[in-house]
Order: sequence, then C-alpha cells, then structure tokens
Amino acid sequence: MTHHPTVSTGNSVLDRALRGGFPRTRSVLFTGTPGTGKSTLAMQFLQEGLANDERCLYISTEQTFDELRSGFAPFEFDLYHRNLMITTLHATPGETLESDEQELTLQALDGGEEIPGETFGIPFTAGHIEKHLEEYAPCDRVVLDSVSGLKMMTDDDVLYRRAVLDLIRLFTDEFGATTVITAEHTGTPQTADGVEGIGAANAVQFNVNGVIRLWRELVRGDYHRFLDVLKMRGVDHDTRRYEIEFADGGANVIPRRRSHSAKFIDHAYAQTGVPGLDELLGGGLLKGTGTLLEHDGQSNFDVLLSRLLLQALDKNLGLTLVPTVEMKRQRVEELLSDYSKSVPELLDDDELCVIDMVGAWEADHDNVFDVQREDASLRYILQTIDDNSATDGQFYVLNTEAKVHGIGQDEARSFRYWLEANYISPEDMHLDIHNPNLMADKLAAFYVDAAGQVLRTWMSESGLQYLELAKSPIGSVGSTRLVEYLDDRPFLRVQQQ
Repeated sequence: MTHHPTVSTGNSVLDRALRGGFPRTRSVLFTGTPGTGKSTLAMQFLQEGLANDERCLYISTEQTFDELRSGFAPFEFDLYHRNLMITTLHATPGETLESDEQELTLQALDGGEEIPGETFGIPFTAGHIEKHLEEYAPCDRVVLDSVSGLKMMTDDDVLYRRAVLDLIRLFTDEFGATTVITAEHTGTPQTADGVEGIGAANAVQFNVNGVIRLWRELVRGDYHRFLDVLKMRGVDHDTRRYEIEFADGGANVIPRRRSHSAKFIDHAYAQTGVPGLDELLGGGLLKGTGTLLEHDGQSNFDVLLSRLLLQALDKNLGLTLVPTVEMKRQRVEELLSDYSKSVPELLDDDELCVIDMVGAWEADHDNVFDVQREDASLRYILQTIDDNSATDGQFYVLNTEAKVHGIGQDEARSFRYWLEANYISPEDMHLDIHNPNLMADKLAAFYVDAAGQVLRTWMSESGLQYLELAKSPIGSVGSTRLVEYLDDRPFLRVQQQ
C-alpha cells in the first residue's frame, strides 16, 4: 500500500491508529451526536498546526465567536493566534437584490466582527459561500464545523452533496489544506445495547477520504465517549474503538496501551513463525505460563497447531500432547510431516509423549500413556515424562474436553493449577485448547482466568475465519484478524495491521 504523507491529528494515540495521522491535503469527516467531542478534536487538530507554524482556518456554521470562546474556555486553546483565522457563517432572513421576497442571507463574522456588506444581503447559496471563503486562501489546515449548518442552502440532497463536495475541493485542491469536517449524526438514533447514535449516515461521508465516528455508550450505568475509524482511504488503520476523555489540552484518545509495558512482563515469548501472528501477539506465545486457544468447533486450527508444534521442535522443546478423539496417530503424523524425524522416532527419542484420555491411540509405546488403562495419576505420568526428557523444555498441548472426559471437571481444574505451579519452567510453553460451548460456563471462565494469553478463533457466517487476541500482557489485545490459508509453507498467514 502506497504511503501518503501525513499530518498529526493533535493526538498521539489517534496518530498511531492512523499510521501517522491524517493524509495530507485530504478530507476527514467527524460524525456523531452532540457532546461527543467533534468540535474539540477539530480545534485540537488546528492547534497542532499552529504549533508547527501552519496557517489554519476554523469555519463555524452554528456558533458565534463568543459562543466558541465560551465552549473552548476549559481547554488551553489559543483562539487569538496570529496564524488562526476564525469565521462564522450563518443563514439569516433578509432581502437580496435577486428577490423582492424574504429569503435566507449569508451573515459572516470574522473573529467576532461582522463583515461589512451591502444594504441588501447576499443569498445563502453554495456559490456565495464559496466566494466568501476563497478570501482565506491559502491554508494548511481547515475545519468546517459543522457541515450540517449548510443544509439550508438547498432542500435537494443531490445539490447539497454536490455543494459540499465543491467546498471540500476548494479546501483541499485550491487551499492545499488538510481538512476536517464535522457533521451531526442524522437519522433515527441507534440505542440498542446502550449505544447512542453511532451511525455515520450523513451523505457527506461519501465525499471525504476518511470517516471518524464518535458516540456515547452506557457502560454499567455511566455514559462513556467512544471513537473509531470507519474508513481512511489508502491507510491500513486500526479499527478498534477508543475512549475519549477531556483534559486541559483538549480531548485525549485513550488507551495509549492495551497491554502492559515490557518492564512489567515476567515472561519471555517464543515466535510462532506464522506471518502476522507474532505481530498480533506482540512477539509470540508466552513462555513460562499458559496460553488458551478457544475455537467454535467450525474453524480450522490444525494448520496453526502444526506450525506451533514444528516451531517448538525446532527450538528443541519436547511435545506433550493430550489429544482429542480426532487427533489419532495418523493425524499427528500429518501435522508433523514437515519435521526431520517421524513420529516413531520422536517417541523413541523422548521428544514426543502422548497422554491418551479418550482411547484415540494404541498404547504400543512407553511414551504413549493410556490414562484409562494405567494405574497411574496424571501427575505421576508428567513426572515420568519430565524425568525422561532430554530437551531444553516442554511444549504442553492439552485438550480440555479430553481432560474433563478422563479425570472430571474438578480434577481438570485442580490439575491446571498444579501443572503451572510445579512443571511449567521459564522455558516451557503450555497451550490449552477447547470449545467453550461444550463445557460448563464456570469451567470455561476458569480457563480464561488462569491463562496468561487467550486466543479465540471462529468461522463467520460468510465463511471467513478470524482470530482474536482476547487477553495478553503484550500484543494487540482486542484486535481481530482474518486467517488466510496458503498453498505454500507455512500454509497460513494472519492479517497484519
């Protein structure tokens, strides 16, 4: 994707979400209900330009200069900066030379002072508004707040959209300005699940390069302000939601981080070798603690599991598997077919151990343990595996449904704690895999709570598979990525941001 030069939005978090800021000399729409922070973010964008000695224009169609000054009083905005021009455009009843009847006329105020005009008013039309604004060229940054105030130019939606497009082109092409336009959300407010008016239904959204949506949402009895980027042409932007809080400097977009700083992380990580997955995870799977992979029973995770197993073997980790009933010997052989050793060789060399709890394997090798037949506890079996191992560590891949089938829910819960407390060394990795829909809610929640990392994968109704990092001390927590399968190694990739 070609990188277009950017200008800072005035907020470092939003800049990062947009991979640098707004595309230079392009237009962006802020849309949302009243009180969500559109004007504050727009003025903050101009203040950033002023700090860089840029020429800025703020156009208000709904407030006078005194009202703007009052509204921005809580913030450290310099409304009298030598490079900041403020004009207000209002439609007022009056007479024009073009008509004997009362019609809407253009009243323009510049910095609080009314611009002298003729005895007769100027019609409130797109052409006259554009002619008036041409006087402010050139500019580096322009804010039009809000485009909704220009709707009185015409009752024809097509003509209105055309007039707005002409204004945008005036700002971006003639002025050479990066332009922010605000618009009130129109249409019936959306209130499902406590969400207030989050749609960007304005026709203006089709005229601009980017759309940023702002809304309020009820969170356990309190309203919070949110923001997300609906589109930004040519930019592989972050699609996650952010909160907005107001401070002296304007509107802060938070959180700055969704996972811990590296100095608070006790665990190292191991790269998976899957394109895009390590970037999502912030480096790889955590070492010295547990990772949980939840699936919906429809998504394919065999290829992912194969890459994780092969990567572990390449790092001289032994494999300890608690397989599902479908993961028979032949299936494991297929998953490990790219490795230099066969499954029998791995078993012989104590690099692969299988703890069979569902009768999927023939217990024809010392490293294949049938819990149902052997007079030994799961803990004793792990002790035996640990005593025989000559690898640098272990990669425990344990299917929860199989464990519950073999030892019951209570023992499975107890074993989960015991394993991490007694056997997971700083070099080991531990992956639990299950479908949470096939177990009790409390047990599924327990595994999420106990895990250091939680990955979820599912198949959408459209047949696309997704992967989400739901919990982790590192990485892009809360991000959802598409899973794509490839014809060549490593046979899959995870969408990158």
